[in-house]
Amino acid sequence: MIKIKVRKEAQYLVFELDNNKTVKYDFQKKQTIGLSGKPVKDLRSQLRGITIEEIIESCEDKNYAEFLSFLKRKYEFYYSNVGSFLSMIRENANLEQLFSSGLKADQLPNNFFYSIKDLPKSLVKIAKEKNIYVSNDFVKFWKENTDAHFIAYEIEYLTLNYRDLYILFDYSVYNFEEDCHKSLFNLLLEKYNYNAKYLLTFFDYLKTYEAIENMEYMIKELYDYAKMMDEISDKFDKYPKNFLTTHKIACRNYNRLKKEFEEEKFRSRINRNYECCFGEYIFVYPDSTQDIKDEAVQQNNCVASYIENVINGTCHILFLRKRNQKYKSLVTIEIDPVRNI
Repeated sequence: MIKIKVRKEAQYLVFELDNNKTVKYDFQKKQTIGLSGKPVKDLRSQLRGITIEEIIESCEDKNYAEFLSFLKRKYEFYYSNVGSFLSMIRENANLEQLFSSGLKADQLPNNFFYSIKDLPKSLVKIAKEKNIYVSNDFVKFWKENTDAHFIAYEIEYLTLNYRDLYILFDYSVYNFEEDCHKSLFNLLLEKYNYNAKYLLTFFDYLKTYEAIENMEYMIKELYDYAKMMDEISDKFDKYPKNFLTTHKIACRNYNRLKKEFEEEKFRSRINRNYECCFGEYIFVYPDSTQDIKDEAVQQNNCVASYIENVINGTCHILFLRKRNQKYKSLVTIEIDPVRNI
């Protein structure tokens, strides 16, 4: 049974007792105005028998009750009585507006240090609507790429849920050069030119059709794949349908693709006589070993292993392309110069 009514009035927290008497706590002065209307030393003596839980439950303003609930959880091992608990409210005044905006106590960690003015409006909107958890890193990464994070909650997914999105956004690695944590999701966008909407849809595809349930594993594997392939060529397939298989093949071919070759010797082996066209198709001889590496990355095949054979004169490599898409990989062809096939 509720014994009191609690409301916030300017700098005071007002306790209206069931005998129509009131007690006020002045946050600015950290002073209690007792039942007699005069300042008293101890708030606890004025609210004898009333617990912190009852004060929270009796708040007329439910947003303010969430604020008090947050403080109770944060300081529950340090303060046990009403007076010492309320003395902490002033020290955490910067957090009060977070809850005035409609956020809930269970959406924030105890060590949350952002104030409402530091939060993007889009984050506050989504957090309220979707009831998502908001950590300090989550805020930092959202601010670094606001549009990409916001659009994530506008997409209709087959199997991804809000918990999955939180993990995908929050997972990070420590960057020693910048002395901070970097979000893998943001790095995929900024460093490897992934498209946010396509990337999120791809994650949904991987969970749905490749049965990858572990979001940390998913984003680490994709980041590892992107980092590895980008070292070879920026033309790699960013969203391979058979990702797990593609990643294994990429790992197998990585050292081979990274190998440096003698470009002068390769150029001396180029034979333009093999180049020709028919209908809408053309045969193109690569200009460099990098062209063959690009082909290997686009096709996810082992053609890079033939570079040494080209240099040694034991084979030729040609690319079959469409005339109007000369730089888009289509088919890779090996020619035996002895048998001419």
